[in-house]
Amino acid sequence: MSGADDLFDSIRGDVPGVAWPPVFSTRRSSLAALMYELERSQWRPPDQLLAGQLTQLRSLIGHFSSRSARFRARLEAAGLDAAAIVDLEGLHALPPLPRRGIQQDPDSVYCREVPEGHAPLSLFQTSGSTGEPVKVLKTAVTQLFWTALTLRYHLWQEPDFGGRLCAIRALVREARQATGWGSPFSDFFATGPSLIIDNGTDLAEQIEKVRQFRPTTLIIYPSNLAAMLDRLERQGIELPDLERVRTIGETLPPDVRETAERQLGVAVRDCYSSEEFGYLAIECREGGLYHVMSEALLVEVVDADGRPCREGEIGRLLVTDLHNHATPMIRYEIGDHAEVGGPCPCGRGLPTLKRILGRTRNMVMRPDGTTSWPITGFKRFREFAPIVQYQLVQDSLTSIEIRLVVEAPLTKDQERAVAAHVQSFLGWPFETRFRYFEGRLPTGRNGKFEEFKSLIG
Repeated sequence: MSGADDLFDSIRGDVPGVAWPPVFSTRRSSLAALMYELERSQWRPPDQLLAGQLTQLRSLIGHFSSRSARFRARLEAAGLDAAAIVDLEGLHALPPLPRRGIQQDPDSVYCREVPEGHAPLSLFQTSGSTGEPVKVLKTAVTQLFWTALTLRYHLWQEPDFGGRLCAIRALVREARQATGWGSPFSDFFATGPSLIIDNGTDLAEQIEKVRQFRPTTLIIYPSNLAAMLDRLERQGIELPDLERVRTIGETLPPDVRETAERQLGVAVRDCYSSEEFGYLAIECREGGLYHVMSEALLVEVVDADGRPCREGEIGRLLVTDLHNHATPMIRYEIGDHAEVGGPCPCGRGLPTLKRILGRTRNMVMRPDGTTSWPITGFKRFREFAPIVQYQLVQDSLTSIEIRLVVEAPLTKDQERAVAAHVQSFLGWPFETRFRYFEGRLPTGRNGKFEEFKSLIG
């Protein structure tokens, strides 16, 4: 079993006068029951998990086919009806849902008539980091799953909740320190202190706050981690109390993971999430693969022709939210690519992804029609010039803008060396131009940062 078993033994209720066994009030009772079921379901064999997904899918399809005119039209356009989608073969016959299928006239997409117990409804807007923001109507049930999977994410990675947790993330109004980790963790467990920092804070200030807080766990965006590692190494700063790093919000480059584990002497664990769905996959502490959150989502990896990918193959991700009865997120094309994984040595039956490779728009496109995920070699940039932070932006098939934050102005020779390095790693003699920024490069509205992004496609 998992290390979460010991943590479950320490769970506490919220009904006064009952210390053991734990007893919960209404909302916490639902969450505790779901947490318990998730702890059991993760060990079921894949065929049992799939059977449960298909049972829930049929219920969901029946709901939308009777209550959503837009979804019925989608079925009819594919020559299908609700009865046709009873298994994976039937589901695969339904064409994927592009982001614009939700963007266009979203009020006609939503289904505000939901089953009893699914209200209230809440509207969430994605950050638009793809340039295509989407508004998703969610239910109380989808929020319950999000909270339960947040707890799973922490249960899988933490030996206990008594450590000192520091999270550097977006949209934090001001840094704040607390005696506990906050809800939902402190609702069920005794926790250590926490520190929350906005990732737009000056890097030197971030490091000083982290150094003073002395965390055992650091949660951080990969791009922020890369910049912090460089600064820590150059200034000879150590974080002796740190025991683990957990990355969120962006694709984790292998070189950033390797550098962090070597330099900090701790394990780095990642997760894959989105604003539309919450946690899609969580890295396994034992096996290193990413387990898909199959109790909440049905995740497909398909090739260019729409066929399911096999282990070791890379394809685009289609996601079905099995419990959102307000927005028909069925075979939704989220815009990311991943490599299919195999069975995990941990023994969980949850399917796996080996790698999450990022969005289609983050692929470099060459004039000869070839594409690939760029390997930009950040660590070597400092061999050519005093570069603190970089970003590559492809704005045409033949040109790349190199955005830099530097410690000192680059000479023409240094610019030529950096440009040649970029051309080499991108596999094409792109035209390059330089654009310089002070302090830090701007992030997206959601606080995320992309080392490479394409404005064409």
